[in-house]
Amino acid sequence: MAAGAEIRLGVVAHAIEDDGAGVTVRLSDGSEDRFDIVIGADGIYSDTRQRIMPEAGTPEYTGQAVWRYNLPRPDDLDALHAFNGPTGVGLVPMSSQMMYMFVTTPEPGNPRYDKAGIARAMREKLSGTAPQIRELAKGITDDEGVVYRPLETMLLYGAWSRGRVVLLGDAVHATTPHLGQGAGMAIEDSIVLAEELARADTPEDAFAAYRERRFERCRYIVESSLAICHGQIGKSPPVDNHAATTQMFEVCAQPI
Repeated sequence: MAAGAEIRLGVVAHAIEDDGAGVTVRLSDGSEDRFDIVIGADGIYSDTRQRIMPEAGTPEYTGQAVWRYNLPRPDDLDALHAFNGPTGVGLVPMSSQMMYMFVTTPEPGNPRYDKAGIARAMREKLSGTAPQIRELAKGITDDEGVVYRPLETMLLYGAWSRGRVVLLGDAVHATTPHLGQGAGMAIEDSIVLAEELARADTPEDAFAAYRERRFERCRYIVESSLAICHGQIGKSPPVDNHAATTQMFEVCAQPI
């Protein structure tokens, strides 16, 4: 707000009309506003993407899902610990007292789990993992604390904008979490987009330059993460997570 942004909660765009000189947006609260540009940063199921690019397709289910749960952090856990295999496990420190565990599991048919009993279901998924993980799994007891999500992915290989409307983040390059770069890619998108808007003569020129700078890195993250996923569930040869993560850090250390 200090930068002059107006934040409205609880509203969505019911219509986005681009006439070439600006964009008129009608909101769900009945209001209507006029903008120079519209940025759709509305996630993998982006309504903005569907409105401006109905031909873009939909996210694709990978055959794998991720489970997450917060647990007390052991004193000696001061970095990410990853355990590879058909059931992948990661321990991620968040503070001096707290960490979260993520678990990736093959889920043929994309099943849904009832909230009641989902903590027990997560513990059962860990029954064949390393002793350290099985011990930690005893702490997974609260159904409300379990976050379960089927893993889906999509990448727009074509344009990321149409007219004065542009997309960023998961709306154009939704990745699985295997390299931990989903949020990082969206943040980089926003920085590059702001830079190109500041230097370009038209929004269309800015959007084209933004996509040109971002596509290869985002493609690399989406495709490399999916390769790890497919290796874990037997759809392709296994990937060495350590080597893949090391390469990812080298790539992401390059200027954007």
